[in-house]
Amino acid sequence: MWYCRADLLEEIQGDAYELYTRQVKESKFKADLQFIWNVLRFFRIRNIAKIKITPPGIMLKSYLLIGLRNALRNGATSFINTFGLAIGIAGAITIFIFTDQFLHTDDFQLKRDRIYQVTNVVNRDNNKVTLGDVPMALGEALQNNVPGIEKIVRMELGDGAVRVGNTVFSEQLYFVDSSFFSVFNFPFVEGDVSALDSKKSIVITQKMATKYFGNKTCLGETLSIKFSANRVEEFTVTAVINQPASNTIYFNFLLPIDVYFDLRKEQVNDWRYLTDGLFVLMQPNHKGEEMESTLERLVTLQHASSPEWLTEKFKVYSYQSLSNQAHEIESGLAGPGNPQGVYVLCVIAFVLLMLACFNYMNISVATVSTRLKEIGIRKVIGSSRQEIMKQFVIESFVLCSFSLLAGLIMAYFFFMPWLNALMDYEIPFAFSSAQSLVYFFASLLLLIVIVSGVYPAAYISNFKPVSILKGKEKFGQRSMFSRVLLTVQFVLSFMTIVGCFVFIDNSFYLSKKDWGYNHDQNIVVPLASSTQYLPLRDLVSTQKNIIGYAGSKDHIAWWNPRSSVEQAGQRYEIVSYKVGFDYLETMNVRLKEGRLFDKEIQSDAIESVVVNEKFVSTMGWNKPIGQIFEYDSIKRVVIGVVQNFHYDDFYRDILPVMFSVTNEESYNYMSIKIEEGNTLATEAWLREAWKKVAPDDPYEGALQDKAFSNWVRNNGQEIRLLSFIAAMSILLSCLGLFGLVSYNITRRLKEFSVRKIFGANTLQVFRLMSLDYVWILSIAFIIGAPTGFFLMDALVHHIYKDPQTAGPAPFIIAILLMIVTVVFTIGSQMKRVAEENPAKTLRSE
Repeated sequence: MWYCRADLLEEIQGDAYELYTRQVKESKFKADLQFIWNVLRFFRIRNIAKIKITPPGIMLKSYLLIGLRNALRNGATSFINTFGLAIGIAGAITIFIFTDQFLHTDDFQLKRDRIYQVTNVVNRDNNKVTLGDVPMALGEALQNNVPGIEKIVRMELGDGAVRVGNTVFSEQLYFVDSSFFSVFNFPFVEGDVSALDSKKSIVITQKMATKYFGNKTCLGETLSIKFSANRVEEFTVTAVINQPASNTIYFNFLLPIDVYFDLRKEQVNDWRYLTDGLFVLMQPNHKGEEMESTLERLVTLQHASSPEWLTEKFKVYSYQSLSNQAHEIESGLAGPGNPQGVYVLCVIAFVLLMLACFNYMNISVATVSTRLKEIGIRKVIGSSRQEIMKQFVIESFVLCSFSLLAGLIMAYFFFMPWLNALMDYEIPFAFSSAQSLVYFFASLLLLIVIVSGVYPAAYISNFKPVSILKGKEKFGQRSMFSRVLLTVQFVLSFMTIVGCFVFIDNSFYLSKKDWGYNHDQNIVVPLASSTQYLPLRDLVSTQKNIIGYAGSKDHIAWWNPRSSVEQAGQRYEIVSYKVGFDYLETMNVRLKEGRLFDKEIQSDAIESVVVNEKFVSTMGWNKPIGQIFEYDSIKRVVIGVVQNFHYDDFYRDILPVMFSVTNEESYNYMSIKIEEGNTLATEAWLREAWKKVAPDDPYEGALQDKAFSNWVRNNGQEIRLLSFIAAMSILLSCLGLFGLVSYNITRRLKEFSVRKIFGANTLQVFRLMSLDYVWILSIAFIIGAPTGFFLMDALVHHIYKDPQTAGPAPFIIAILLMIVTVVFTIGSQMKRVAEENPAKTLRSE
């Protein structure tokens, strides 16, 4: 009778059994029914036992105090657990902030759900490629034919020399429609949405305002811009804006697009001229899909005006998802936003966090030896398994909370500044909303408490008190689950380490990869006007350190103009450079077959071309020299073939390349070859020479090496990032192993003492101690290393067009690193065994 008061239970229960014993002799069935009735009849309020309820706050306080005392008592273990978890948490916080910013790019744009970018899909060598460039006339045609359109914004990129007083810099300019601020919501520091209504207006960012005007108010200030053809105009600052870090389109100067039309006297507002970007604002309750039928009809207008480069279709992108899809658009205005890299970082952060949690689990299980008697006594005096589980989960919660706080501090002071140092822009230590902040930290704390705390609590609470008090309970490393868990931990470590080194190895290979031409001793000087070439050439020709120079309209890796060539009914995209006679020699482009341009041969200036190997293979020529094809309505004759060279970064394929000769009136660049060892002196001399040739224009000359400076910087950032991740993976694994080894030595100290008495030396004990870990590491390496290798190798081949074939180096490096760190980790604890006095250890038994 579970409900009965203790002082009445014996009397009532005895009466019930006595009556039952008498009646069962007559009939068992009747006796059973009567017994049930008697039990129910005794169910009276005065007979019910009082239930004592312990206030939950008191128990919680008790559990917390016990947890804090145990954490302080086991300081080394608590530190390893807290520090290991903090590292994983710091990485998770940092990557989450980065991902949160990425996924909430452009949230400040209030109309982003109604803004769309119209792009141009073309057929390039039987591959469909999406371009940000669309016909200039497309915007007006859409506005006239689609009723749901509210505003359009065309964007055209240009450049010019911006001057304020004696301060002059070459800057990139954005020419936009006056409706720009009616579509996009950039926060104003000064000015308002009417800032672009006048042709003499200019809008600048806060960064440019500080650069040119200092900290003073610059609204109404005047600056001059020198455009091409030496045209100089003055503009008045009508607005200063801020650009949030989570922004898709970056710019520094905004000018009315009418200014661009005035600069380009030719017909730019037709179907042949392509503008850099077209954005459409739909009216409320209207969608971008409403443009599709009209866009299909307008494709025919583009075909009629530009038959040499046909549009497959016009494709519409929603601005809400543009930041995640910008990588699909070539020559797009939106910043690169490939989500694959973000997802990879998220996976790596999760792996590091799991490694930290596994460390906690293993060490918690291994260190239970110090608390076996506590658990046994508590069970003997009446503690249930649930109560013990609750206590250990709360203790885990205490340590995890400290780890979360330590991880937050690490992320703020170390991880986030380090990540920002790798980025081209600064990511603020902030969340997109208070809701995401609360959800993230609550979920993170819950995850690490469950993953790292529940199994140890369930494992520990299941111990039998009799076995504990008799000293027969096994624990720690002997647990098969702990071995499996440690193996999984090292599988993840080997996957991460090997994968990182596969990527790093390829990055080092690409950093030293031959560009296809010798670029070390070349300087390129962009010209503000073609008229500057001759006077600069006259000065350059007097220098002994300069062994070659040439002019060009286009320049390798600085300006790579795309065009197309038709062959056998198939149109192919090419890169077409218009250069001076000595350009290829000056740039050290390597001749494979035929000859280069010759001033003495008149036809070279009209019809001769030099092509690269890719051009030859694309056309299917076996004997390229003398081949004739038509380009730009002129018959072209191939006189030479040069080696394939990289004019773009290593992310893209090498296209067919064609060189043809152009006249000096079209030169935009001067290329200069310098004698080895005189680069710095010659560059300094060129700066002074430029002041004589163009005192009003900024000098923009640079080493040819600068062509890949962005790629080189990104490549170095990737190497540092992945090296850091590999180091964290090794550190977390070794922290867990350190804790396990430490407590397993404690557990087996008496065994080792007995072995030492019977003659075992320290090396034999070390071999015995490390045997289990050798098997675990071997299994983990066999599983984890190939998995990480093939996954990362597949990613490398997806990112790069011509990557290195991965070799055995990542395996060798990974296994050597892990062997060294594991030996050091285990060896550092063997000092205890070597110095321990066996007599003292055994006496304590």
